[in-house]
Amino acid sequence: MASRIQSKILGLGLDAQTDISVPSQSFLRFRQLNAEITPVGYLTENDAAEIGKGNEFISSTGVYPVSWSPLARIDKYSSAEFMCWAWAYALGGVSEAAGVYTIVPLDPCIDGIQGPLFSVVEQVCDSGGMAVDNAYVGCAVEDVTYEFNYGPGRQSGKCTVNWVGSGIIDSPSGVVVPPSTDENYMLSAGMQLNINGVDYVTAKTVLSGTLAWKNNLLVGPGFYPGSGLQEGAAVRGRLEFGPRASTFTFTARLLKNSVEYQLLISATTGTATLTVQFDATHNMTFNYPSIQYETVVNGEQDGIVSVTVTVATKWDPTNGLVTITSQCGITGIAQVITPTVPAISPTSQNILAGGGSGNAFQVISAGSVSPWTAATTDAWITIDSPSGPTTGDATVTFSVDPQGTGDPARVGTITISGFALTFTVNQAAG
Repeated sequence: MASRIQSKILGLGLDAQTDISVPSQSFLRFRQLNAEITPVGYLTENDAAEIGKGNEFISSTGVYPVSWSPLARIDKYSSAEFMCWAWAYALGGVSEAAGVYTIVPLDPCIDGIQGPLFSVVEQVCDSGGMAVDNAYVGCAVEDVTYEFNYGPGRQSGKCTVNWVGSGIIDSPSGVVVPPSTDENYMLSAGMQLNINGVDYVTAKTVLSGTLAWKNNLLVGPGFYPGSGLQEGAAVRGRLEFGPRASTFTFTARLLKNSVEYQLLISATTGTATLTVQFDATHNMTFNYPSIQYETVVNGEQDGIVSVTVTVATKWDPTNGLVTITSQCGITGIAQVITPTVPAISPTSQNILAGGGSGNAFQVISAGSVSPWTAATTDAWITIDSPSGPTTGDATVTFSVDPQGTGDPARVGTITISGFALTFTVNQAAG
């Protein structure tokens, strides 16, 4: 039997979410992208160890759903567009003016302990139709790495992103992913690397290098009391970053009697700037205002010395740790977009046969001062909060009764009167 032909589409949230459970409104789709997402499913606890202790869970399958935990990795050639998206969501402090992004690490004392969140849509189509259509809502970058090396083509620059999902999964996603973004690849041939004002690329000495940023997300503390449930499994209420780390390493081959070599081995502190570009309007510059570095000699042959330089970035009281400037021709990356009309997010939820409480969705008023009320005519759905007329943005929480054995699947609705919005509840058969 012939195998089915499959195509995979991945949409990455363009705008930053307004809340961990409110999806991005717009998406970017990139070409030449390799992505791995852990299979969708519950993390569970097993009943077997509890039998006979009086602690058995009430579960016909012998397992109890604990949480969702999407983990994913994206590898891609270093286009100006993807690099801007990756580093903006990784560092978190993003501003945009006249087409130029300024990206800096968040200051937890001012900006809080959670970076910008985005949504990811995964769609797999085969000859039989849509096989997978999931939206992972409330995702954060765990780490990003930019690697450059010698070579003429796109493979001379690669960007890798690892991200973590909050545990909220919408299926089907209800998202139409746009066509692929036109990308401009930034090759290592269009690069400059300055250490204390000396350009080691123009001097034809640098061979390869790696820049990385790691957020060390505190995954466990996200499941705090009241963070919510989805289909009986816990959902994170936040994704805090931990002790963040910046790394920068490069290798080079230099003439032993060259000025560049003497400067590298004689100095240990200073500044560093790396610029990579496609053209004047598609580029990225990493500026490290204060560094401490160590040069290790790997070997020498015919008067040519091979070295590895490890750069430690330090905090500068005036200019911070690192500042990235980027141009890519796309506006709104990692920026919060306020809806212009009232909306709900998500628009539906799938509930297990066992029902339960803690289910929720967001009502976004878009600045409207008109009162609205959440109500349902389905006897098996109970609105827990808000209990009466409400104005502004709010979270609607509701409970669902369990199904009886053999009961068919059912569909109910919650209406938001005043805004003419409807939320759909799909409950599995008993």
